[in-house]
Amino acid sequence: MTQRELRNIIVKQLHTYLAGPKVVLSDQTAPEADYPLIYYQSVQQHIPGAANITTAAADGGTLTKYRREHAEATFSFTACSFNRQGEDGPISGDDEALELADRAQGFFLFAGRQLLADLGVVVVRVENTQSRSAFDTDETDRRYGFDVLFRYEREDKRAVPAISKPPITFTKEE
Repeated sequence: MTQRELRNIIVKQLHTYLAGPKVVLSDQTAPEADYPLIYYQSVQQHIPGAANITTAAADGGTLTKYRREHAEATFSFTACSFNRQGEDGPISGDDEALELADRAQGFFLFAGRQLLADLGVVVVRVENTQSRSAFDTDETDRRYGFDVLFRYEREDKRAVPAISKPPITFTKEE
């Protein structure tokens, strides 16, 4: 599995589970989605694990070698909101961000564990939720976030020339 495949599985499944708030990549130059939202960041892309190397069958004199390992990666998730007026009255950004972070964390702790495992991604550890609020121009952007450590199978492959057996000829000694 590549880093992009890993990211796409995690983000798609979390977005589907939350059924509403957007799950977006952090540090984008484009305008952010409407609040509430969750942004994510890949913190550690490849933490190496035990590897094994195998060789596959030859095609036309070329072998394919595979290197597989159970690698790990850490992703950070941050739920964001701010105080504003909603259709039914004022919305507390702090409450909304905390509730969204709690739902996302719950996905990785329970609801999404088997779903992700079936897709080749194992949830190893879910860290505690922490306040990550930041003061914006004239309002505090309410943020709560946590990190998740995942394990997945990384595979690298390359073609190598096959070594053929040299012909062996016997000569009679006189």
